[in-house]
Amino acid sequence: MALEARPLLWLALWTLAVPARSFGKDADGGWRRPGPGAPAAVTEEEHCTVERRADLSYADYAFSRPVILQGLTDNSRFRDLCTRQRLLASFGDSVVRLSTANTYSYQKVDLPFEKYVEQMLHPQDPISMGNDTLYFFGDNNFTEWASLFRHYSPPPFSLLGTTPAYSFGIAGAGSGVPFHWHGPGFSEVIYGRKRWFLYPPEKTPEFHPNKTTLAWLRDTYPALTPSARPLECTIQAGEVLYFPDRWWHATLNLDTSVFISTFLGTEVVAAASAQPTSAPLSGPGGG
Repeated sequence: MALEARPLLWLALWTLAVPARSFGKDADGGWRRPGPGAPAAVTEEEHCTVERRADLSYADYAFSRPVILQGLTDNSRFRDLCTRQRLLASFGDSVVRLSTANTYSYQKVDLPFEKYVEQMLHPQDPISMGNDTLYFFGDNNFTEWASLFRHYSPPPFSLLGTTPAYSFGIAGAGSGVPFHWHGPGFSEVIYGRKRWFLYPPEKTPEFHPNKTTLAWLRDTYPALTPSARPLECTIQAGEVLYFPDRWWHATLNLDTSVFISTFLGTEVVAAASAQPTSAPLSGPGGG
């Protein structure tokens, strides 16, 4: 993987006065449905190893390690619009594009949003392979969904020379995306919880690109030595994870989850993603 020059992180001295928000166990937006729950293996980590911060005060922090940011913005209006009832009322007839939940996400399937929510949004089958699992994230029609996205307030930080782009998703408990990497960005959980596993660029994780994160957690994770384990943490509703450039990461939704990522793309990364490669330069991207 060729290493391009890292853009400088442009962060003003920032002290956040907005306290971290807690939405309560029942504030699920209608996404938690009666019936079988998530697979038994889907739990939070024993110890979170990603630092949580309510402020950033020095320019290069986020380039060295991921960080969980709290109280960044007030997205309560966006959250209200992302309940199950409201999204189905607004976008039920809209056609959405699903990706397979494997590292490369080659296969795409188009179907109405209501059909995805009512018929396919269920807990992950622990024995299914990634290419048999369809996942709504990333391939959004920005024109059709503009009425929703305009209410989202992204994190108040940027990278020089980058352009932000949103990717919105909804996925069932136990679903997720196996290890991949791409450019830097932020990922915010709106409803539910999302567990993240992260490795620095120089430390390629042990994984199969067509096995789900749930299978990796069951089969590979327990045998890892402490030094071989990733940074990991569960992102709660209202929290934002910053993932640095080219960091390997895999995700696992612990509940039916609604989430949005802000990717900070550059022309260099975009050009690299278009070239044939054996490395996962692009894909579901932090889903």
